[in-house]
Amino acid sequence: MSAGGHNRDRLLIDAIALERRVALIRNDRLCRLWIDRGGPARFDIHLGRVSKILPEMAAAMVALDGLEGGLLPFDRHDGPLHEGQWVVVQIARLGFEDKGVKLTGRIAIEGVGMILRPGGRLIELPRKLKDAQQRANLLAILKNIQSHDDGIMLRSGATDWDEDAIAGEYRLLSAQWQKAEAALANPRKPLLVCKAQSELDQMIERHLMAGQECLVDGVDEFVRLRGMLKARGKAEDHLLRHGGSRLLFDGHDIEADIANALISKVHLAGGGWIAIDQATALCAIDVNGAGADSGRDPETRAIDINLRAADEIVHQIRLRNIGGLVVIDPLRMKSRAGRDKFDAAIKAAFGPELDGAVQIGGFTRLGLYEFSRQRAGESLAARILVKQDQAQLNAVSALNNVLRNVVGESRAGLAGTVRLYVASDIAQRLAESDDARQILIRVFGTVPQILADPALENDSYRLEKN
Repeated sequence: MSAGGHNRDRLLIDAIALERRVALIRNDRLCRLWIDRGGPARFDIHLGRVSKILPEMAAAMVALDGLEGGLLPFDRHDGPLHEGQWVVVQIARLGFEDKGVKLTGRIAIEGVGMILRPGGRLIELPRKLKDAQQRANLLAILKNIQSHDDGIMLRSGATDWDEDAIAGEYRLLSAQWQKAEAALANPRKPLLVCKAQSELDQMIERHLMAGQECLVDGVDEFVRLRGMLKARGKAEDHLLRHGGSRLLFDGHDIEADIANALISKVHLAGGGWIAIDQATALCAIDVNGAGADSGRDPETRAIDINLRAADEIVHQIRLRNIGGLVVIDPLRMKSRAGRDKFDAAIKAAFGPELDGAVQIGGFTRLGLYEFSRQRAGESLAARILVKQDQAQLNAVSALNNVLRNVVGESRAGLAGTVRLYVASDIAQRLAESDDARQILIRVFGTVPQILADPALENDSYRLEKN
């Protein structure tokens, strides 16, 4: 895949359909892929109502606006809880698979320059800020604007802000909390009080503010990001709009990388392969030599193949967004030195994630290697595929796939009045989605005649000129 220079991260953003796909390219490889379809975000603030107390879980279920409900642990809320009680809560962890959202009653409102913790009292400055005079000046500014025992944590990026900018940020965040307090004072029904910026948008913003390249396919997304840079007084020469007849992900082989990330077998550079089997309880990974380096000393061969596998395993874990328990069956190594090298290679590949997201269990008595990784939403496979034995795109992914391919055909020269044949389910979704029809209007100038063809698979389509 050809994508940017070495040692610099590059973002490719596909925003031409109803979902936004963001690919992180690192050292010329697809490192991460995010699929954003909107919905709840971590740190959203809700007015909720306690629907059930769960003593056995030391938690309460809270009814929320637009969600099935969330779990609020007792130790994440100050004071007793009872059924029917109205509470202001924040999403601490998004739901995934069969798990609902996890909530906290200890609110932290994140801004660009600071984090506001209502009732938190403490004022915190970045540890990296060593200049004593600058620390004293910033502390005086924050104490001057602090009210109602608010806790304020200043971000590193705001240490060079003037007093007006810091005060303006504080007023903006305080207004969100005041809105939550007003909702709690007059509760009528569960309510989404404040929508937080998604973690994906925060990542994109940090990437752009750091001056790293971002290539966007989609007018609205490009205009939004350019406006963000202009509002911050930043240059925009590293924000590029994709053009040409090919779709962005097609032109950089991302679609092929995504397809490979959804299959079990991954070939290793230099020979051998790994098999990745994601199940509900755990993810099992098997390392296979497949005749690579045959004729060599068995112990040396096993160590070399396992070390090649270690880097690829961590790469695939991140790309596929696999969390929970992971069990690896490496090639058998008799020596303690070989096992130590494999353990060191896994830890080196995870790097900063070892600070909390990844817990290493090491080798078992049977020669398996275990670690656990904190879950961060759905895996890539769960996000794209129907959860059944036969890998098939779910309805949302199928609709977006059809829209992308139709846009691609229009860029290749198809124009004029056309008929679009799709599967029955997709035809129904197109009829019900104003946003999808707007995409088709942009492509053809009008909505093509949409016809259901029961013989088509859910992600297949056919375009015919009238």
